[in-house]
Amino acid sequence: MMKRTMLSVASVLIIARLCSAEIIGVAGGYGAPPPTLGPYEMTPFPLDDRPLWEWVDDVPSPLGGAASFSVPLQHLRAGFGWGSWGHGYEGDVYSSYGSGDSVIMGLPEGTRAFYFYASNFLDHMVAIWAVADDGTDLVQLSQWGAAAYFGFYQDDPLGLPIEWIEVSCPSAGMVAVGEFGIAIPGAGALAMLGVAALGAGLRRRRQ
Repeated sequence: MMKRTMLSVASVLIIARLCSAEIIGVAGGYGAPPPTLGPYEMTPFPLDDRPLWEWVDDVPSPLGGAASFSVPLQHLRAGFGWGSWGHGYEGDVYSSYGSGDSVIMGLPEGTRAFYFYASNFLDHMVAIWAVADDGTDLVQLSQWGAAAYFGFYQDDPLGLPIEWIEVSCPSAGMVAVGEFGIAIPGAGALAMLGVAALGAGLRRRRQ
């Protein structure tokens, strides 16, 4: 019985892999982050207990590993070192001021969904770009006190994970990122999500 079940699950996984997989970008505006991104339950990053004002090259993930930075970013906090971020957020902010106008965030192994907010220190709206490793890109306007939500997720849970996201704001000469959330489903959760995705795909084809 167990062997038949394992074969059935394996068959579903193989079929699901045949479905087209791509990274989806979500430009979420300026409100608080929703609890899900695509089919994934998101886990927000906890407060970073490292000293403020220090320059750091990564942020520990609540699901293991770390989100790395391609350039050192200064660890600040909304309301203390950064001022207003927006929608009542009072957590960590990582600023590239002095390190350039862009940063590549390397994501922990197995990341299927990741969101973050991005802002700058200008008092008027300018464009911030974000692009994932497969070329999926988003552009949103942001300014001091109005950080914008950027979300990326793998629409096929059995597709390739997201490896990195580049964020840039040339008009400001710097960019700040923070308020991270992540999803790294285990093998069992991925199988269940794969079955759900396959069922949704079949229903769409029938319609």
